[in-house]
Amino acid sequence: MSRLIDSIIQTLPAERLARRPSLVAVHAFFTVVRSWRLGLAMTLTDDAIYHGGVHRPVRHMGEMETRPLAELVTWTASDQPIERSVGMAALNSALPLAGLPFREGNALDLTARLGAGRQVVVVGHFPHLETVRAAARQLHILEKRPQPGDLPAEAAPQVVPEADVITMTGVTCLNDTVEGLLALKRPGAICIMLGPTVPISPVLFEAGVDVIGGAWVDDERVALPMMAQGATARVLRGLRNVLTARDPRLLEGLPVIVPPPEIAS
Repeated sequence: MSRLIDSIIQTLPAERLARRPSLVAVHAFFTVVRSWRLGLAMTLTDDAIYHGGVHRPVRHMGEMETRPLAELVTWTASDQPIERSVGMAALNSALPLAGLPFREGNALDLTARLGAGRQVVVVGHFPHLETVRAAARQLHILEKRPQPGDLPAEAAPQVVPEADVITMTGVTCLNDTVEGLLALKRPGAICIMLGPTVPISPVLFEAGVDVIGGAWVDDERVALPMMAQGATARVLRGLRNVLTARDPRLLEGLPVIVPPPEIAS
């Protein structure tokens, strides 16, 4: 388990972690755990993204709902990729949202706005980066599965320290690369972390993240069947993309949004 993820887990009181989930489901692209709210994480199935080297069966298959969150969140340190995904989804399901100032918005749109005329690095190959590319002075994309025009993930030490804006996928929390990337960030640079996998926790701000671009599920009736039938993040509906920042001035002009009471606490 990374020290960062362990620090996030340590913020949760024992009574919160005593709850047992009402749903644990591993789908093609998303892993889902429902406890205090519906928590999501990318399903790790590609050795290029995370290679734990362990191919044993997942523990407690068919009975994960009998295990307390306190046990499931420790799976964020598992070498078994599916267990690791379950652990992150369990953690996300337990994190309270109440008290955090949220704005509604898309983290890639924010990247384009904050990166206008500046050096931008995006960790992870996202769709629809044309707006970011058009706004930035220079854009580098780091990817563990490089596509034409991308740089391999191993090039991070060459480009991240020069960046004014670094936007990274929340999957970096799953594959233990987040701390190494944050260590490369130069003083004054802005770091945005995005995606449903991102733990929405102020601990990320203490670690050097400036903006969390996360999501919560606001319509399970839409989102759950879509995930069960192979939806990717690009097409998944029933999510609300939200932003929260260490410095609220970074989000000025975006509409304020408050999480519904049933998922806030």
